[in-house]
Amino acid sequence: MKRRPKPSQVALAIGLGILLLGAAVELVPWFQAAQWQASPEAARAERNAAAPTIVPIRANVAPTAVRVQAPTAQPRAVHPPAVSTPVGVAANAPPLSTPVAVDADIAPPPTPTPSASDLRLTSSAFVFDDPPEPGAHAHLDLTVANPTDRAGEPVVVAIPAAWLAGYRIDDVTPAPQSGEQSNGALHLTFDGPAANDEIAIKLEFSTTDEVIDSPDVTVTDADGRSVGQAHPATQAPAASPGPVYSLDIPRLKLHSGVVQVEWEPPLFVVGQVSTSAWVTKGNSVLVGHVRGAAGYNVFIHLDQLEPGDEIVANSRGTPYTFVVTDKQQLPEDDLSPTEPTRAARLTLMTCAGDWNPLTQDYSDRLWVTAEPKKQDEATPPPAQAHPPQAAAQ
Repeated sequence: MKRRPKPSQVALAIGLGILLLGAAVELVPWFQAAQWQASPEAARAERNAAAPTIVPIRANVAPTAVRVQAPTAQPRAVHPPAVSTPVGVAANAPPLSTPVAVDADIAPPPTPTPSASDLRLTSSAFVFDDPPEPGAHAHLDLTVANPTDRAGEPVVVAIPAAWLAGYRIDDVTPAPQSGEQSNGALHLTFDGPAANDEIAIKLEFSTTDEVIDSPDVTVTDADGRSVGQAHPATQAPAASPGPVYSLDIPRLKLHSGVVQVEWEPPLFVVGQVSTSAWVTKGNSVLVGHVRGAAGYNVFIHLDQLEPGDEIVANSRGTPYTFVVTDKQQLPEDDLSPTEPTRAARLTLMTCAGDWNPLTQDYSDRLWVTAEPKKQDEATPPPAQAHPPQAAAQ
């Protein structure tokens, strides 16, 4: 005869089951968040969200080189030997969708040095020769001065390896003594300036992806002492409208990077349906989640938007301002708001209605339509393909 479990044992088993279920509910979002943070899409979204507004270059006006403030004495970080990669590898860095691998060497505590270098990084500039888009040409200009009566020692220019994803190095002037990729950066060593003289360093690039940001540049002397640091503004001719890089909705206090998707929204940011129009070139469809763990619900307050509210879509360093004109809730299978239009339009979508735990989906979709201000109007393109049907949760 089998022994029947005691009521206390049953209660304990039920309690343990509830705890395990609760732990699973908590762990799944954590696991998904960890997966997202390590994904190429997360790197792209972060870079897009931080993309600068370009400083426009006017016709017949030379780009501006920004003066760099002289550095103060800085602690010198002594790094252990690291595996180096020839400069040719950095020159053929993969596109942004495949981030450059960075070594994981950990530097020991910094050792102070007596003073900063006598050399000075006096100016920097980052300039696009063409309107920003994949295949455009750009260049980074640096000036290093030697205000002393002694011959200058070599200088080392360091550029983050992660920044090189999306850029290809075409030329470097003057030719560097050496180049290596280590400790997460590309290091180029140049002959230093003569006494009471200066050298001009120019790195020429081609863009291999939708990137416009300038690099964080660090210049040191041969002993590792600081010569200067710079993060120059991006100067460029006016860009043609492209994919949406980021979205700003002032009423919702929302700023989000935007990535291209087939249809299903990304977890933590806004997605642009890749078959929809580039900004101001037709109907640009943007999708985002409304429920889930913190960060999943980027469009949770989309229903608060009202006609007249502004939405800013940023593309290739240019902001385009739209104004909400319509808001409607439709059944989940009604995709009519995604149809191509000849007029410029932003269409934002998220889930709405009743949640069905069996289908793990909402019954409806919330659609917000915005139209551009008159100065943002663009010549309409031919009609586009209709995006596939899918659910946005």
